[in-house]
Amino acid sequence: MAAAKDKSGQGPTDPPAQESLESLLGKLESVVSDLEGGETELEQSLSLYEKGMALVKLCNQRLEAVEQRIAIVTRGPEDTPSLEPFDHQASHEPGAKPKAR
Repeated sequence: MAAAKDKSGQGPTDPPAQESLESLLGKLESVVSDLEGGETELEQSLSLYEKGMALVKLCNQRLEAVEQRIAIVTRGPEDTPSLEPFDHQASHEPGAKPKAR
């Protein structure tokens, strides 16, 4: 069953294209929380799952766009990307200390 579309071509629950990644992730977390709660009917769970998958797709598109922008900004000599390994350690992890460079 397809959702009704408005004049913009988006369904009533589709997120706007300009919405921030953080906002989209918050909505995705809410969907996951509702699904994990186990208190939704089957049809509502399916609808939430579809909404969550649409949010995941949109988040991935946003992240890919950011990666492309970063590659453009970090181009080195002869217009080749200058890629360096990223040493990731989230600051909120217990015991995490900033690394000196």
